[in-house]
Amino acid sequence: MKKNFKFILTGLLPAILLLACNNTETTGTESAGIDFTTAMIIIVIIFISVAFSFWFFKNVFPVGLWFKAITAGVKIGIRSFFNMYFQKIPPDPIVNNMIRARKAGIKLLVKQLENYWLANVDLDVVVDAIIKGHNSGVETTIEELADAYLADIDVEQFMEALVMIHNAEINTDFNEIKTLYLTGADILDVVEAKIECKNSGYNVEFMDLAQHYLAGGRLDNTVDAYVSARKANLKDFDFSDIADIDLAGYDVKEMVHKAITPNVVEGDRVRGVARDGVELNMKVKVTLRAKLKYIIGSPEEKTILARINEGLATEIGLANSHYHVLENPYELADKVEQKKLDVDSAFEVLSIDVSDITIGKDVHATLRAERAKADAEKYKATLIRADEKLKTAMASAFLDGNLTPKEYERLMNIQADTKMRQKLSESQNLDIEDDEEQEENNEKNNE
Repeated sequence: MKKNFKFILTGLLPAILLLACNNTETTGTESAGIDFTTAMIIIVIIFISVAFSFWFFKNVFPVGLWFKAITAGVKIGIRSFFNMYFQKIPPDPIVNNMIRARKAGIKLLVKQLENYWLANVDLDVVVDAIIKGHNSGVETTIEELADAYLADIDVEQFMEALVMIHNAEINTDFNEIKTLYLTGADILDVVEAKIECKNSGYNVEFMDLAQHYLAGGRLDNTVDAYVSARKANLKDFDFSDIADIDLAGYDVKEMVHKAITPNVVEGDRVRGVARDGVELNMKVKVTLRAKLKYIIGSPEEKTILARINEGLATEIGLANSHYHVLENPYELADKVEQKKLDVDSAFEVLSIDVSDITIGKDVHATLRAERAKADAEKYKATLIRADEKLKTAMASAFLDGNLTPKEYERLMNIQADTKMRQKLSESQNLDIEDDEEQEENNEKNNE
């Protein structure tokens, strides 16, 4: 405005000087027509009028812009231009954005655009987003998008997400999406996850996906695992179970794979002693399948295998004979399986199969041998003590004169004969025991 007044004053200055110079020449005289002073005043008035009109139609009421708006069907009065001038609002962004919106079939008010321009809203960005949404079937208002812009939301990306949500027919609303953006979430990732679930034929609430994302979950892995589990017709689980497994730090895809495809695990060698005293060593292969609802906080593979090994050792100990176990090893495994050792665990036991079985020591025979050896040592000690007592008594008898050398010789002969008879008797007893043991073995084999 100051520049325009300077322009007017610069134009008026020559006229004023010319009027001052000729004023003395015309004083006291009258001209035949219009005097010089009157002519100069008329010229000055015309010049001021032209300058003012130029300034007015350039700065206050731009006729070209007004005519452009009228031609586009946008009604905007001169009062609106005055308001924009006094509020120092440039009319171009206001009028041009109203024209763009009008062509797209959207009605915007001058006052709305003025207020948001004063609030430092980028009207071009916001109007572009409104037009894009309108063309895609997403109806939003200038108030909603301007408020989102003032909340530091990327309005273009925000509208892209709204269009995707609309096209995918996702049931959510503007405020939920806005809230999700304000939390710092990548809304496009959540929308893509929702679309994947819907295209796969499984319904997962949009906000459930958003909450898992905000909780730090790996949304793409979780959704893939959930869809895989549903396609495999697994039962007794929902999306929250899969999400919890992911948040617990497990590889959720691997756990779902274990739930779909049973896993075979070989246990450690188990040692047990049957009732007939024979040791057996067994190894089993256990087929396990993960139970999605019990993975978190429940016993895992190692615990289940330990339970199975303990049950296997118990069943070996309850067997009447090791021969029976060797003849029916799978009967033993079935008994362990029927104990339901997988209750409340992360894995279900599908089968227990014997992979290896070997015979170990005959514990009873070893014990008998150890006992016989101990008894022999005991008898030997007794004999040694008796022999010492005998020698002491004989020495006393010689000293006292109660035993003659001839009597001593006869006593030694009797003792030697007694030892010989004992050896013969022991030999015969061993032969008899061997025959009895052979007969027992033959009877067991016949059974």
